[in-house]
Amino acid sequence: MKEELEYKINNENPTPRKKFIRETFDSIAETYDVLNRVLSCGVDMSWRKFAVNLLKDARQKLVVDLCSGTGDFVALLREKGATVVAVDFSIEMLKKGRQLKRIEEGAIAADVCRLPFRDMQFDAAFIAFGVRNIPDINVFIDEVFRVLKENAELVVLELTRPSNGIVRALYRFYLAIGVPIVGGIVSGKLRAYRYLSKTIQSFIEPEHFARMLERGGFANIAIYRRFFGIATIIHCTRRKEMRMSLQ
Repeated sequence: MKEELEYKINNENPTPRKKFIRETFDSIAETYDVLNRVLSCGVDMSWRKFAVNLLKDARQKLVVDLCSGTGDFVALLREKGATVVAVDFSIEMLKKGRQLKRIEEGAIAADVCRLPFRDMQFDAAFIAFGVRNIPDINVFIDEVFRVLKENAELVVLELTRPSNGIVRALYRFYLAIGVPIVGGIVSGKLRAYRYLSKTIQSFIEPEHFARMLERGGFANIAIYRRFFGIATIIHCTRRKEMRMSLQ
């Protein structure tokens, strides 16, 4: 159980893990937004707005929102003037986004490691709270590089761990006890929120992920920590030159 719930990189055989993750998100789609607000004390939207404002100029840009969920990023990006394609492999999450009128027709149910787009199609890519749900993370980096234009921007928002020892200890307790209990009560899916809690506790550090992005062909990497480091935003650009595959 412990190994199944914690994050582990698996570029060779990610299919069983992905099946579990897709089923997990399908099962919590109805209450996902409410719990995001409750469990983050309402600050998750401020993180998203900060991330969107990192995009130099969204007007008339074609942006792909990866692991789109119910479409929080989609709505914010459209407000900035971007054309947005939402991608998520949880059909139930995309359906919920349609109900909330954030996601319009054209959303795509697909694995973000096998995107149904041509090379160098997008001006920018966003992903919020998604990379720690991707076991084949090297494949993902390769695929994002492929679909982005030269000098296109990638913005990643993820839940991470504070560096301060006291805050980190308190947050660890909150993740171990608070998140599963509150998430389990509201959604009725205790195991799903145990999984989400475990992946936060076990996901790679932002600096490690930034080095992976650099090896994968991204440059100008900036790391922004928010709320004592509970959330981290990484902003980078796709290099012009091609590079060796990470796979």
